[in-house]
Amino acid sequence: MTAERSSVFALRGSRVPAALLSLIAFAALSAPLRAQQVECDRDGSPAEVRSLSFVGNKTFTDDQLSTFVVTTPSSFTRRHFRIFGAKRCYPVDGLAPDVAALKTLYRNNGFYATKVDTVVKALSKTAVAITFRISEGLPLILDSLTISGLDSLANRAAILRDLPLRVGGRFGIVLLATERDSIVARLANSGFPRADVFQSYDVDSVDHHASVDLQAVTGAHARFGTIAVTSANAAANGPGEIDSAVVLRLLGFRTGQPYSDMALTDAQRNLYNLGAYRHVSLEVDTTWRHGDSLADVNVDLREDYLREYDQTEGWGTLDCFRVTSQFIDKNFLDNAQHLELTGRLSKLGYGRPVETSQTRNLCYRPTLDRDSIGSSTLNYYAGATLSEPTLFGYHWVPSYSLYSERRGEYLAYLRATDVGFGASATRQISFATPLRLGYSLELGHTRAEPAVLCFVFGRCEEATREQVEQRQRLGILSALLQQTRIDNVVAPTQGYNAAFEIRGSSPKATGSDTALKFLKGTGDISWYAPLRRHLTFLFRVRGGYIVGGTSVITSGDSATHGARLPPPQERLFAGGADNVRGFGQNQLGPLVYTLDRSAFTVDSVGPNKDTLLYVAKPGAGSRRPIPVGGNALLVLNAELRVRDPFVPDLLEYVPFLDAGQVWTRGSATDLDYKRLEITPGLGIRYFSPVGPIKISAGYNPYASRPGPAYFPSPVDPVTGKAPLICVTAPGTAPLKVVVKNGEQVQDAAACPATFRPFVGSGFFSHLTWNFSIGTDF
Repeated sequence: MTAERSSVFALRGSRVPAALLSLIAFAALSAPLRAQQVECDRDGSPAEVRSLSFVGNKTFTDDQLSTFVVTTPSSFTRRHFRIFGAKRCYPVDGLAPDVAALKTLYRNNGFYATKVDTVVKALSKTAVAITFRISEGLPLILDSLTISGLDSLANRAAILRDLPLRVGGRFGIVLLATERDSIVARLANSGFPRADVFQSYDVDSVDHHASVDLQAVTGAHARFGTIAVTSANAAANGPGEIDSAVVLRLLGFRTGQPYSDMALTDAQRNLYNLGAYRHVSLEVDTTWRHGDSLADVNVDLREDYLREYDQTEGWGTLDCFRVTSQFIDKNFLDNAQHLELTGRLSKLGYGRPVETSQTRNLCYRPTLDRDSIGSSTLNYYAGATLSEPTLFGYHWVPSYSLYSERRGEYLAYLRATDVGFGASATRQISFATPLRLGYSLELGHTRAEPAVLCFVFGRCEEATREQVEQRQRLGILSALLQQTRIDNVVAPTQGYNAAFEIRGSSPKATGSDTALKFLKGTGDISWYAPLRRHLTFLFRVRGGYIVGGTSVITSGDSATHGARLPPPQERLFAGGADNVRGFGQNQLGPLVYTLDRSAFTVDSVGPNKDTLLYVAKPGAGSRRPIPVGGNALLVLNAELRVRDPFVPDLLEYVPFLDAGQVWTRGSATDLDYKRLEITPGLGIRYFSPVGPIKISAGYNPYASRPGPAYFPSPVDPVTGKAPLICVTAPGTAPLKVVVKNGEQVQDAAACPATFRPFVGSGFFSHLTWNFSIGTDF
């Protein structure tokens, strides 16, 4: 039986177990040793390491073990192409240091009987493959754990909750150090800044058992004392502009409250979140007299530029030319209030009233010409947002907005807001987990394609369509919860992103028009998992469900029978670059088609030839597919992100498999998950200075979706009307058009949803190309 005891010594600002310091020192020295010992000499005498592998390891992965050994294989390009790339050779000191390092790693994690053997296999006269064979053995099991010195504390249970060491579990000095540091940190957050924990442990390496004794010394309970603020304006090289009284209010703690390390961290984050400081330091005076229980805090601040003006210009497939300008005052009214004035224009050069025939040709007209609603008019946003530093202490951050805008969803609708007001409050309920509560009230109107209004709502005449598109009040209450746990914002490899939102509108609760009543819930979760170096797996789930809205007419499409839909801007859409990539933008789900005159025939029937039949020609295509949107949505995305072996920092290959569907349900039974559309594909991502640029091709194996088809006839010079005419598919009973007094009369709202646009049978006819800049999920 062997026994070990560990004592703790203190460095300035930290406390580290002696055994752990040795491990840290060894790891720190490994990096320079690796560079010195594995680079091949110019004479080529050492053997090149073509392969490095680990066998028998269960507790640690190959990647984790490889960071603790000096031996390193040659780069990917050198191993496979032999021409260029980094050539790395057998270590000068042999493999004994690596064996010792691996044994130390396992020993510090509780494996005292670990054995490490090496196998060196000659691949050629100048190349070898190295394998470390590891027999981990049995770990140390903790028999007893005693923690004393905390019995007098009211929150003793909270301090000891979910600690890494437990009786019956594995023991190691790394776990012991984590246990000790966790207790010290929790005591520091409970008013004991000078708390310490002394430790001792006994190890029986023969029977693989251990016992631990921890003795906590809390020291005097402390409260915050004097809080002094020193501030300077770094831009003007003078005193700070933000008043110290405002800073004291934003700290979140005050004189007399119990001391807490967490309170200091939260205060520093609150001040940085203002965007007004480039340096924030909170120093605690620890030179207390014996028995003194007050902790004085000195807040040292360096202000950044408090006023900013930014302008960005760009070009996009769906936006043509666009420009955004923003002015920010970070100390509005000398109260650390954040004022943002924002102006944004898009569809420049294409949309009315700034379009010309020359500038339109500078846009991507094959796409924009298809959108007669959302792209025909200049889109804009003009708004002012005022953010308060705090509300209800330091927990809630409120903001207020006043704005006017015009925006559209491609092929779907155009929303014009004459004036809108919004108020919201955001609170960080935990690390990287903001909760946002908001209310908005706007006066505006929404335009949609006449064919959609006809088929979905039975508004086929211009006068009835105007009733739907008139100005209305829309008030919405919302709650948004987000959580981010990823390792990299631009190119995450592990962790997850999650967002859940609830939005609702009703005449009584939010002040909306009586026709604008709905309740909408959406959720989006993305998981990232590293499979190995430069290989990441992503899985994403997105869903939505809407209750309420305006009744939809009964039609030939059973999917819309008895359904209710919210306003177009609140409906659920799918398809596009960051969605189901085998479909065009918003084109997964119910569609309505418009046809050109050449796509159908007109036959006169009846005794007086006063009845017309509009029938689509076999193989006819549509002028434009128009997404209707739905009230239920499910999207699933799975993809592999594979970094290029030659230039991993620049290129990434993304094979993917997407699935999704948009439903217009009348009841819960209308959700048929067997109708999920599945589209595979491949993308290439380039990490440019302006963000990730991605081109992807999704393969859509399906025939086009059936839907109603309409011909928007030109204005009749006699009647002055331009009625929508339902065009039926071949093989479907035609919807008759009766000519009365020179006017065509038809119940276009009953148009059967049976028309399918022609899609070629070739492979490339089923490819959908997407281009995007920025992160996808």
